[in-house]
Amino acid sequence: MKIIATIVLIFLSIPAYLQESEQFVESKISAVTVYLSGAQISRNFNATLAMGNTTIVIGNLPVSIQQRSLQVKADHAGVKVLSVSSRLNYMEEKERNAEVVRLESLQQKLAEEMADLEVWVSTLDEEESLLLTNKNLGGGEEGVQVEELKLAAMYYRERLVEIKSKRLTYIRKIDALKEQTKKVQFQLGEWSNKKPEPVQEVMIKVEAGVRLQSGFVLSYMVNDASWMPSYDIRAENIQRPIEVTYKANVHQNTGEDWDKVKLTFSNADPSQSSVAPNLNTWYLGFNNRMAYQDYDYENKIGSYAISSNAITGRVISEEDGAALPGVNVIIKGTTVGTVTDLEGNYHLPLTADARQIVFSFVGLETQEIAIGQHSVIDVELRSDVAQLSEVVVTGLSGRIAGVSTRGYSNYTPKVKKEIAATPVVNQTTLEFTVAEPYTVKSDGRNQTVAMVAYELPATYQYYAAPKLDTDAFLKAQVTDWDEYNFLAGEASLFFEGKFIGKTVLDTRNVEDTLNISLGRDKNIVITREKVKDLSANQFIGSNVKALVAFDIQVRNRKQQPALRNTQLTCSYHA
Repeated sequence: MKIIATIVLIFLSIPAYLQESEQFVESKISAVTVYLSGAQISRNFNATLAMGNTTIVIGNLPVSIQQRSLQVKADHAGVKVLSVSSRLNYMEEKERNAEVVRLESLQQKLAEEMADLEVWVSTLDEEESLLLTNKNLGGGEEGVQVEELKLAAMYYRERLVEIKSKRLTYIRKIDALKEQTKKVQFQLGEWSNKKPEPVQEVMIKVEAGVRLQSGFVLSYMVNDASWMPSYDIRAENIQRPIEVTYKANVHQNTGEDWDKVKLTFSNADPSQSSVAPNLNTWYLGFNNRMAYQDYDYENKIGSYAISSNAITGRVISEEDGAALPGVNVIIKGTTVGTVTDLEGNYHLPLTADARQIVFSFVGLETQEIAIGQHSVIDVELRSDVAQLSEVVVTGLSGRIAGVSTRGYSNYTPKVKKEIAATPVVNQTTLEFTVAEPYTVKSDGRNQTVAMVAYELPATYQYYAAPKLDTDAFLKAQVTDWDEYNFLAGEASLFFEGKFIGKTVLDTRNVEDTLNISLGRDKNIVITREKVKDLSANQFIGSNVKALVAFDIQVRNRKQQPALRNTQLTCSYHA
């Protein structure tokens, strides 16, 4: 007994602050930074900590969290974060999808409406049966008078027609409700076929010297989100500057809604490697396989012929042929892209050097398809059973060997008006922070956020390449465009208050002038005809020297000069 009592006393003598406790706390998304690929989520929560070690558990998080991106920051200086880890909880399934709840409610409502209509149909059937059962008039040998018979026949006829008409109306409504119920049941079946997803739990081990209360910020990266730049380019007339509205097309399918959060768009791409390339020594020689492969590749690239300046198509699931909305469709190596609509259709303007298109969607295998001479590309995506790989983000700072840099700390862009976001230029990235809290649902659908508008001075001119196209194109030339940190993206054109089409704002060049095409001008007529009298062939030995002449005429059908103090530029290649 004395030995047992001694052991008990030893355990009781352990300081209270060494006894670790565990507590589950609720958290809420407060801020999201969306990258060109992926997003960083920040969640806020509060916890009361006992003296010693405490393990805080944050539950109901998406399973796609990148483990190595987990970070925790405590507001109180007396709190020390010891470790951060995560685990999957299969016992607590993900919260029920809001669409499933809505469909189940709609299914119940349809069933109630059908039940009400069936009561009316049954009542009418009974009334019809009652009339037919008592249609024997007179009931004896005396019979009935002709007038009474006419009145009775008229009553039966009118009432039976009314009964049958109402019953037919109710039956048609019931059939329509049954058809709608089938669609709801089919959609619910699609959701029910999906395997239940576990939830992610993050465990944060902290230490406090005294009992206190502190706020925390948990941040992590997810892959199932991205944004793409797009623009609205407006020009009232050729005497005024152009207005370029910078927009963000954002979508996410992370499994949790971003409800009224502080939203920031960054032009960084964490999926790209941050390691600077190292150029090895090249040895020249006739049998240089590397040089031969590069030469062959360049020749193949140059031989491609794009039949149009846009690609259209439809993306469907390989498993059941269903349309896939929200699929990323991007020109490889650029930020020019679009997202499929609810029917899986897409329309993607092409850059001059576009060679391949990348189709990607969460949970499906990514496909890269060569454009070639296609103008329509339909794609079937199959499920990707591989786990999402983790990405390590490495920060770069300072000067890079061989490249000179300049500071941007005092840079202020020429902003015409702030619409919804404030641009912030960092050392290596550009960020747009949306002023008001914003909501982005986890449905994969594309949402457009107008961020900021610039008013740019422009020089206008007409351009034509008669060999390729006899139409004249009005172009706006903008100098010092690199000050605005534009990314390559799709642009909608508006001239003189009307929508005139779409183009690509391709900023991937080192020229100091940005050329923006404002569309065709049908009132500038250009003709190109071969002049036979000036065309001839001369034979010099085994060689042939060809002389070809063309007559190019330009006519302005406008009531006023096309452009004052300017010339029409015609680009020609024989």
